[in-house]
Amino acid sequence: MGDHTPTVTVRVVEARNIAPMDKGGTSDPYCRLKCSFNKQRFKTKVIDKTLTPKWDEPFKFFTPGVPEGTVTLKMWDKDRWTTDDFLGEITIDVSRFHDKQPFDSWIALEHEPKKKLPEKGEVRLIITYDSGKPVTVPVNHAAASSQSAPPAQSNIPNAATAGTGAISTEKLEDKYELGKEIGRGGFSVVKKGKNKVTGEDVAVKCINKKTLKKEELQLLSREINIMKKLQHKNIVQLFDIYETANDLFLVLEFIPGGELFDQIVERGSYSEHDAAALVRQILEGIDYMHKHGVVHRDLKPENLLCSNPSSATSSIIKIADFGLSKDLETGNLQTSCGTPSYVAPEVLMGGQYDSEVDIWSIGVITYVLLCGFTPFYGDNQRQLFERILHAQFDFPSPEWDDISPSAKDFVKKMLVVNPAQRLTASQALAHQWIQETAPKRALKSFGSVRDGIRNLKSAPGRTGGQS
Repeated sequence: MGDHTPTVTVRVVEARNIAPMDKGGTSDPYCRLKCSFNKQRFKTKVIDKTLTPKWDEPFKFFTPGVPEGTVTLKMWDKDRWTTDDFLGEITIDVSRFHDKQPFDSWIALEHEPKKKLPEKGEVRLIITYDSGKPVTVPVNHAAASSQSAPPAQSNIPNAATAGTGAISTEKLEDKYELGKEIGRGGFSVVKKGKNKVTGEDVAVKCINKKTLKKEELQLLSREINIMKKLQHKNIVQLFDIYETANDLFLVLEFIPGGELFDQIVERGSYSEHDAAALVRQILEGIDYMHKHGVVHRDLKPENLLCSNPSSATSSIIKIADFGLSKDLETGNLQTSCGTPSYVAPEVLMGGQYDSEVDIWSIGVITYVLLCGFTPFYGDNQRQLFERILHAQFDFPSPEWDDISPSAKDFVKKMLVVNPAQRLTASQALAHQWIQETAPKRALKSFGSVRDGIRNLKSAPGRTGGQS
């Protein structure tokens, strides 16, 4: 394995002596972080009514080499009704840090508002530069097959890492019962299973390694390592890995509700509020992924599953299929990939791109959820790509007549050609349309929305579900 991308991790631990901004003598502080050497942006959670907030949240910035430049932290007081109040800022020169030597210190806020407290506001930060030098990790193998064949060399880097998703030294059948086939992918069969101890249903992806080319094994290894890294309610979870000489078994969270669009087609009514609630869950999963340095790169309706088989709006939405995902620690993004109708313009242009491609895809998905068809179209793929490259879309009548200005504003800010001007996942979550303001009245055009989604689902070459 080669070197990983160097990183600077800034852990925002806590603060003290910050300016009180509300009538009760407290504030609702949160922090925004950005750096001068790439376009990453982060935001901490809001801590209510305190002058001594505790966050303990780490944020990882990727740097092209030895760190040069600055990281800026700005603290704000969240105001429910008006513009948030500025509480001060810190600028950190990252060039002075040494490899894997954490810097832990209280740093004074600059440009604070006027306050009665004599002490300066301070933030405790733990900053660590990691050069990305490789670390050798041994690999444990699963028990041999029932024929006692010796295990093959594992194709999964770092598979022995402790915790969820580590390769088990037991046999699959010791812990799980295998049931009927529920899905099939390009090189795998998915079967429903059951945990013998807990009774929990699972999905077991069964892969014959001998049918895979070397490049396919490398992509599978990348997908597994990414899934091991992600632990979030809106992301399909990888529980266990079992490996024998010939086969690989991935034990996954079972999602009984099927695809999101299937659920919508079966509904009797539907509102903007329903759509916004669904988009919020997708954004929460993607915001988590981006903060952990992972870009999905193939967000589309087929890869959005529902936990509840009877209702999309009461379901937990699960992001699935990480076959094209990339961990930014392992290199830059430059491969042209994704699904044509949902792909971002910078992917079509070639060259390097970043996590903003996921935001564009969510913008397209939101558009579809509100009207039943995609914003970009053409008689052929060349015309489609031309429209995407110039963000040529509109809100045609009558499908969009009943849609709120706030929803249209949200879509417009997601489908921006310049990725630097596109909303981040955190910013999108803070948009007024997502923040419980979407109208709850049933869409008059829901019939056409449902028909449009049904037509999209029947398009040739479409695959999805838990496969």
